[in-house]
Amino acid sequence: MDETLMATFKRYYADYRGAANVDQSFSDAYQAIAYHVIEQTEQFAQEGNLADIQNLIREFKEIGLVVGPSNDSLKERFEQELVEQVLDRTPT
Repeated sequence: MDETLMATFKRYYADYRGAANVDQSFSDAYQAIAYHVIEQTEQFAQEGNLADIQNLIREFKEIGLVVGPSNDSLKERFEQELVEQVLDRTPT
């Protein structure tokens, strides 16, 4: 796997953020990451790559633990990182 699942989640959030508010973008990105996990698991299974399946599921469970009880801090972190990315791209 080239990109961590959390990095993919952040990327999806940034993509959705252009068209929706923070809460909707986060919800959409979380749903998209679940579909991503399903697709990746299928691909790894076809390749017979059990180690990558196990790593992917572990990462997804870790994300679930962070999102589960209160996702406000994670939303804030995603939003802050997105703002920093935008500012880094702004020509001076």
